[in-house]
Amino acid sequence: MAGALPRLEDALELYAAAVDRYGTDRFTAAQARRELSGETSAGLLELAVAYGLLEFDGDAYAVRIEPDAPIAEWRSGAIERAERLRAAAIDRTDGNGRAEEGVETLTHGSRRFASVAVDDDPSLESVVERLAALPLEEFAGIVLRSPGERASAVQRLADRLCEPSITDETGLEERFRKEATDVVGADKNDLEFRLFLERT
Repeated sequence: MAGALPRLEDALELYAAAVDRYGTDRFTAAQARRELSGETSAGLLELAVAYGLLEFDGDAYAVRIEPDAPIAEWRSGAIERAERLRAAAIDRTDGNGRAEEGVETLTHGSRRFASVAVDDDPSLESVVERLAALPLEEFAGIVLRSPGERASAVQRLADRLCEPSITDETGLEERFRKEATDVVGADKNDLEFRLFLERT
């Protein structure tokens, strides 16, 4: 069948057994082989990780999301994986659209926004420098991305970028206004904050 996910039933059986035996506790591949019924091969464990059913930190596995978690959490995890896969695919190919320019994009509604990661020091100067190198006219705007705990700093940065005087102060040719915010991530301790700014 076109679009069928390989060995999905096997991965789901492994996931259900892990939920029943370990809950949200971590477990090793050796533990899984000893303690879980059914197939627990390394390949199947890796496939369950790829499907987003389990997670792996390099040493141990754990259930990534519980079966009865809200659909929003399942959807958020799927979107996050899709974005990581897309970024990795762009890195390894010529890609299309903006890949050759090295510009990562996110879609909000039906419009594309150029992604700008905000690092530990979300200074206006460093972000303006990155914006100056982007072909902003080809996007609806930008999306500032940061770890969830830096949301307040990103909000302040966005406020500055939306000031009418920003073009005179920085030399930027574009002005912005706040469009929307979003928080994504399945783990409350590993959330990403996104703030979309529309070009005006």
